[in-house]
Amino acid sequence: MKSIRYNNILFKLFLTRRSTSLNAEKARRGKNNNSGFTLVELLVSIILGSAIVAGLMSLVVELLTTDARETARTETQREMQMALDYISRDLREAVYVYDGACLAGTDVRGSNGKPKALGSKCPGIFNSLKPADNSANNSTPILAFWKLDSLPEGINCPGSPSCLAGRSYTLVAYFLTDNDGDPTWKGKARIQRWELPRYTSNGGNVSGYVNPLDVEGGFAQWPGPNPLPRLQNGAVLVDFVDNRSLNDPDLKASLGGGNISVDCPPEYVLTPNNTDVRNFYACIKVPDALKPPVNPGDPPPTGAFNQKVILFIRGNAAGKPGIKDANEGYMPAIATQVLNRGVFDKTPQ
Repeated sequence: MKSIRYNNILFKLFLTRRSTSLNAEKARRGKNNNSGFTLVELLVSIILGSAIVAGLMSLVVELLTTDARETARTETQREMQMALDYISRDLREAVYVYDGACLAGTDVRGSNGKPKALGSKCPGIFNSLKPADNSANNSTPILAFWKLDSLPEGINCPGSPSCLAGRSYTLVAYFLTDNDGDPTWKGKARIQRWELPRYTSNGGNVSGYVNPLDVEGGFAQWPGPNPLPRLQNGAVLVDFVDNRSLNDPDLKASLGGGNISVDCPPEYVLTPNNTDVRNFYACIKVPDALKPPVNPGDPPPTGAFNQKVILFIRGNAAGKPGIKDANEGYMPAIATQVLNRGVFDKTPQ
């Protein structure tokens, strides 16, 4: 009897150990089956991760491109404003400003038939006045005016009469120069400033200078029969100025098509009168004292005057990082109005 009980106990112990061993084996196998990823799972993970990274990278690139584009446009507009302020300060010192008709030597009349510009009184000074460098062929004259400059120290002779100040007339001219084929400049065009002073910086005479007060007809008829020297002291004022014509097909398409025109207020004259140049230009009001007589033989108007000038500049950021073409770099024009402080032919009371 005891033997039977002992065998039962051994059998139960064997079954318990066997069950425990089987459970441990199952647990081990289950653990091995659940560890790691299948090849399909790895491929799906790689594809999803690549898509997320590509999306994030494209977003970063787009943000950087947008930032570069807006930075280029902002810098260009700021440069145009600085150039506009500089030219405005220059114009405020002007004594006599040529309008577009005078620069070209043409006659412009208003709707009433009366002379609107200096016109026939002027021989067209830019027909012969050129910059000293080789940029004349791709440059367009925009503005020209006379201003008073202080005399250099070199001509203050000890025996000269005592005076409060000494000044001489200097001709200042602004040109719009295309940058085509010039690797130095990255924009489409640049503004150049040239001048024709009476004296050099050390007090010497400029060869060929003609004093406008020595010419019959004064500033309007300058230089008279005298030959002209080339303009001197050239300097680039600003780059990245737009130079496209208003009839440019790409420009018209980017602005929605249709005809684009620019005009000045009544009694103002477009300067220059070249209709293709409307990215750097001015509207100049000619006072009655300067206009030619209505009828031949009439006495010319007289009296002191100031001149008003409305100045426009349009930049184009094409050529800067982030700008892919001229249409994307197209900027709105900025403008200012100037009343020159120099008064011509005024008799103090």
